Amino acid sequence: MTLDGTERPTIYDVANVAGVSHQTVSRVLNCPETVRPANRHRVLAVIVYLGYERNTEAERLGRLHKHTADNAD
Repeated sequence: MTLDGTERPTIYDVANVAGVSHQTVSRVLNCPETVRPANRHRVLAVIVYLGYERNTEAERLGRLHKHTADNAD
């Protein structure tokens, strides 16, 4: 159970518990070298604590949306 009552913890749940923005959580997952070590370790600990798992369907849709937006020019 997560903070908002759903079954799976979200990136927003991780951010809330870790005390960072959802963008910071995203950076920890996608380009961790850009995040300060203290924040990175805190976010990773919360990910383990909450049992967060990436939503592969949401990632696919995000890539599809970005690809579509890039080709709109």
